[in-house]
Amino acid sequence: MYTQLSKHNAIAFVNNPELNNLPPIKLIPLDAETAPLSGRIRATKPPTDIRWVKVLEFLRSNNLALNSRKLYERELKRFLVWSELHYHELRPRHFALYKEYLRDELRTDAGKPLSKSSINAGIAALKSFFKWMCYTYPDIIATNPTLGIKLEKVPLPPAQSLTSEQMDRVWSALELLGETKQRDTALVHILSHGLRAGEIVDLNVGSFDGKLLFLPDTKTNEPRLVPLRQESRQVVTEYLQLREQQREILTSLSPLMISHHASYKGERLSYHGIYFAVEKIGELAVIEDLHPHSFRHTYATDLLLLGVDPSHARKLTGHTSEKAFRRYTLRSEQEAAIAAYYRAIGEEVE
Repeated sequence: MYTQLSKHNAIAFVNNPELNNLPPIKLIPLDAETAPLSGRIRATKPPTDIRWVKVLEFLRSNNLALNSRKLYERELKRFLVWSELHYHELRPRHFALYKEYLRDELRTDAGKPLSKSSINAGIAALKSFFKWMCYTYPDIIATNPTLGIKLEKVPLPPAQSLTSEQMDRVWSALELLGETKQRDTALVHILSHGLRAGEIVDLNVGSFDGKLLFLPDTKTNEPRLVPLRQESRQVVTEYLQLREQQREILTSLSPLMISHHASYKGERLSYHGIYFAVEKIGELAVIEDLHPHSFRHTYATDLLLLGVDPSHARKLTGHTSEKAFRRYTLRSEQEAAIAAYYRAIGEEVE
């Protein structure tokens, strides 16, 4: 019945004189390279990889510092390019193969194999992400497939502390600065109390009460109070007073550190702005590879050399990992052992 009706309709369509005047059907080639512009089919974006949607949700839901977020995003993207499997299809053997890929096949821009630290960064990012997936989406992944993957054994790097002589050169270099002198002096004083560059970016005027710096949202997800020594308190106070003298209206939500860059003048000093300022100070002080974290290393080491209890020192610096903090305790223990030796033989410690 359906075939006969279709045939009858087709005959009626062909014999209709009004329809015979229609223009002939023109076939449009589907090859985008040979088809005329008017006949080309517009390319559409490929559908969003649902796996990447979960990565973006993970990055948003975690309180990651800027550098950590960039690292996680890069490493997770690298893994998704390597594997096309959906999350529920992944097994421990896939991650073992991926670790082999990082170790044996992947190369840096200079053509060198990845360091053990770089391999660990990639694996650590995966471990963190899949731990979150198991907790957030147990219906997708019931068991964390990365649990059995071990990190590469890497010797603990030594603390990259600045010497007293190098710190003296830093203070002298600050005197050579022009417009940014008072801001950068205040910046170095804050850095020399162990703050991370990302933490300084988030500081507001209200974070400083004249004696302490209050960090409500840190890498440890716990608020932190950082006591400033008298000279540093005075420097920060004078920097804020200078800004008020320049008719800037300060509120508790005003950024503690501001930019002097022509395009961002008066705005919050950025993460890259802090690195650029410290790099310039390093050039003037003739200290190679000076970076913000150099002051953090110095602060942590000095705390232990002063005899501060390691647990208290970790609280002041905001270190979550006792293993990561171990590099500073090693330095202080070594210094204490050297001092004990000289005392034992009756010589003064230089």
